[in-house]
Amino acid sequence: MKMFNYDDFDIETEIDTGNDDFVYGNYVDWDSFRIENEEDLLEYFNVFLPWGKELTILEYADFIHQEIFSINPSLLDNLVQLPILRQGNYTSEISIQFPERNDPNSNSIISEIFDSYGVPSDVEYEFELPDNLQYWHSMLEDSEYEYYKNYPVKFITYKETIHDIQLKVNTTNDELTKKSLILSALIISESLLKSTIVEKIPKENGISEFSQNILDSEIDRQLRGNVEIRNNLFKKLYKQKTPKQPWTHLRNSLAHDIESSGINNQEVMYINLKEEEEESYSIDKLFEELMNFYHELQLIIDEVNRITE
Repeated sequence: MKMFNYDDFDIETEIDTGNDDFVYGNYVDWDSFRIENEEDLLEYFNVFLPWGKELTILEYADFIHQEIFSINPSLLDNLVQLPILRQGNYTSEISIQFPERNDPNSNSIISEIFDSYGVPSDVEYEFELPDNLQYWHSMLEDSEYEYYKNYPVKFITYKETIHDIQLKVNTTNDELTKKSLILSALIISESLLKSTIVEKIPKENGISEFSQNILDSEIDRQLRGNVEIRNNLFKKLYKQKTPKQPWTHLRNSLAHDIESSGINNQEVMYINLKEEEEESYSIDKLFEELMNFYHELQLIIDEVNRITE
């Protein structure tokens, strides 16, 4: 049975931005994708729907023997009592009228067909999408070090973005959207730390291109490393410990499998992957800690700048 494969289609993504134009990531409106690619999708799954056609009984028999009706027999519920156009003494003389595409039931038929073959529906955001459709994955797949040198997350941008995300989390009722927004906030906090690290890395002059590439690769490796590796790099550069990031287990859980978590009474319920135990995290407390992280990081930078002046 052939299922939907993202790689077989040119899927158009949209960019989700905040009020300050900070990019949260990509999203795909799959319902629009279904509409715009309806004919191509039906052909891809080898499904033939003879909208508005007059069919003989033999042609109708061939029609209902398509694979899709063995996969999802309930689809025939709207296609078994079709009007008879021609009567006859012989079966071959009888013909029936297949519905028009604008028939009231046609959209549900198409939707069920696409559901059966795994075509996504509704809207999916950054961390629900495959890697090749994600904004941040494609932006960072080469060198995080180079990216943050060119596109650092600024402190004022971080503050406005976190407030914007918190507002969206508090006003949306969709659980998956809430979790995606929370993960976006955690990724942005990570990006702020990486930007702060990259800003402090000294420029090396008078070394060969080969040596520079080795240094850049090592810095990139540490930026991509776990929390401990990044924190150690920060301490080497700023001579102070990184502000606390108590949400690490939540971040890893959401990034690993966002659907395994849940939200109950303003708390995120998730699996601590290290301890293999369920834990909870207050959403209000999380955003308070994200802002504390911002303030403490800013204080460290201000102090270092004051000493070096």
